[in-house]
Amino acid sequence: MTFVTLNDMLSLSADAAVLPLEMTGAPTEGKAAQALARAGGEALREALGRLRFLAVGSAAVLDVPGLPFSNLIVTAVPRWLTGKANELLVLHRCYESVYALAEELGCKSIAMPFLSSCYFHFPLEDAVHIALRSAKQWKGDTTFAADTEELLALSQKPWQKPQILSYIGYYRDHALFELSNGLFARVDIRPERREADVIPYFEACFREGNNPLQTPLSEKEILRLRRIWEEFEL
Repeated sequence: MTFVTLNDMLSLSADAAVLPLEMTGAPTEGKAAQALARAGGEALREALGRLRFLAVGSAAVLDVPGLPFSNLIVTAVPRWLTGKANELLVLHRCYESVYALAEELGCKSIAMPFLSSCYFHFPLEDAVHIALRSAKQWKGDTTFAADTEELLALSQKPWQKPQILSYIGYYRDHALFELSNGLFARVDIRPERREADVIPYFEACFREGNNPLQTPLSEKEILRLRRIWEEFEL
């Protein structure tokens, strides 16, 4: 299950806490991250020093005694640059990395802030939706400590489905469309199916022309798939 609260993250009960890091390895801005960093104190600074480098989008576990959590997971999160530097995709990968590591550690519950939600012009609605969608796909419990009332309100707001910008191609049973928020819509092309999904990235084989054995989709068929996306409730 997924929960959102304005409470201090240190007051939450969870098997693991997540601390977002800058590219430099320092804890990010935001009340939740800074409170966790202060609680970690010198032990956290030493552990971060031993970590040295963490690629953006990846995660690692640190041994920091004294925190009210069995595990401390850190992840290097993206800043918003131009919107064309795969920021939303990298944010997806942050959550994927965190949850994969939590699974390895045997965690059943996680507490964390909304990653990248306090960076320059990062689209908050997308940041919150990516967080909630990623948490929904994990089988454990996630509690997000919202830094602001705005983040809490966004977490309760119905998500506005992004629009299709362009058709990319198809491979086997799925067509792929580029979306207005930097992600991709994957739509099942089988006539008996009306299924769609959002994915953060795709394999090169989706590019049209990479599989000459498949007949290109007609404009009529592409239009039908667009309508499926527009009507499908995620």
